[in-house]
Amino acid sequence: MGVRDGRSLTLDGGRHVLVDAAELVVAAQGLRAARDGLDAADARLRAAAWQAAALAGDVPEAGALLDALDTLREVRWGPAALAQGVGDLATRTRDAAAAYDLAESEAQARWAGVVGLLGLVVGTGPFGPVLLSGAAVAVAVGDLLLDEARQLAVDPFGALSPGEVRDDLDRLASVPQRVVADGRGALVLQLLAAALGSMTGAYGPHLDPVRRFSAHVAGVLPARDVRLVPRTDPPDLAAPRGVEDLVDLVARTYDDGTPTGEPGTPLATLTVQRLDHADGTRSWVVAVPGTRAAGLTGDVPTDNGTNLALEGGVPDVMTRAVVAAMGEAGIGADEPVALVGHSQGGMVATSVAAATVGTYAVRLVVTAGSPDVPAVPPPGAATITLRHREDAVTILDGKVGERGGPRTLSVVRDLAATGGPLRPSFTEAHAVAGYVRTGALVDDALGDLPADDPVRRALTDVLGEQRASATTTQVTVAVGPPPDPVAPATPTVARPLDAAPAAPLGAQPPWPPAPDVPWSPAATGRAWSVLSPSTSSTTARS
Repeated sequence: MGVRDGRSLTLDGGRHVLVDAAELVVAAQGLRAARDGLDAADARLRAAAWQAAALAGDVPEAGALLDALDTLREVRWGPAALAQGVGDLATRTRDAAAAYDLAESEAQARWAGVVGLLGLVVGTGPFGPVLLSGAAVAVAVGDLLLDEARQLAVDPFGALSPGEVRDDLDRLASVPQRVVADGRGALVLQLLAAALGSMTGAYGPHLDPVRRFSAHVAGVLPARDVRLVPRTDPPDLAAPRGVEDLVDLVARTYDDGTPTGEPGTPLATLTVQRLDHADGTRSWVVAVPGTRAAGLTGDVPTDNGTNLALEGGVPDVMTRAVVAAMGEAGIGADEPVALVGHSQGGMVATSVAAATVGTYAVRLVVTAGSPDVPAVPPPGAATITLRHREDAVTILDGKVGERGGPRTLSVVRDLAATGGPLRPSFTEAHAVAGYVRTGALVDDALGDLPADDPVRRALTDVLGEQRASATTTQVTVAVGPPPDPVAPATPTVARPLDAAPAAPLGAQPPWPPAPDVPWSPAATGRAWSVLSPSTSSTTARS
């Protein structure tokens, strides 16, 4: 795992390792300067020894000085020996910086070339998809097959014993977890996406196959309208104080059918929290839950159709809904905002940050258990990404390396080595409750960062130095046809959000997407927001 120009935090074996590649480069430069200084000191000692040797014949004391100078140069901790040791340390530090600075490992970079080469084969005949699928299987279980072949060659009869068969079955059952933990799952996903894309015309040898195929499928799904239904009885939620509390806010935003959701919370609910600080300033936190429906075009917008759109970099209903909810909440253009989400919610948070450049002052984006998306947060926003090494959802983008940047803190936690389940299932590895605990570990490690670190500054900008007074508002996102603007029971006003004609069914999205172009509601069809006079909110102070 590496992060280009940012910080990486590895939580492994009961301790954390916080690395800043840029700081390592600076340290290596300082060590090289120290080596040069020691070399200069040794050169001066040599010159003094030469002069003492020239005077030794005439001045008896010069002989003693020569012996002292020679001893000083040859001792274990003399300038020459220290210069060599410091030089070696500078080289190792520089190499370590280069290793952490790589966003993708050299092995994955080679593999991307292999996938591209196989893509050329796809265009030459009908055997491309078969070849790509076979390569995916080989990557997933190739080591297991090779191990079996070695054992069969060494002891052909022992492999047939009941004990050996039982061991083989155990190792076969552990393959999914192993291919996720060691990064092979992302490579397998690239090959499978390339195989599927080649059969649908959505694959090119020099394009990201996962992103390309996701955009292709999302582009043929029917467009959906979105509306916001204010919740009249939102729960009383305290103001967050750190990363743990931010992720916990997302956990409590899930519906009441989940272990962490607040009672009565509907599906696809967003939490918008206004934080009023003692100095009179105001900031905001927006929490977005993850996937809660398996379909592609159903009535619940937090579904796999939204996942495909986010991963493919095409407009999605949840980004549209969050932007609308932020507008309805009355967030000021200069009031600091933190966007936080788990799973799909993290992808939405990143997408919203990119979509609202110039509209809202997004200071912080926190994602937990989320794949990367093409959208990029604005330069002024700090980013914290939390990933569990055993979480299969985090590699659904087909990437092994972490997205970096000068304002990024990328956290990878090994659950088995840090108090989590010894052999976590995919559900346990992805659970939001586990990411709340990971957030607590990050809060403990943030003390190692300097006070002016961009991540610490962003947390302070939004959360304040002391706990603020929190006003919690929630809205439920619904999709489908626009509601009747005149309801018989409760008067409502339905108004379109800068409507534009929806894209025709089956239309292809532009490719590649332009992540640096801010999203506009006018480019994504028609969005509806329902404003109800019965809206209420709750205020929490602690």
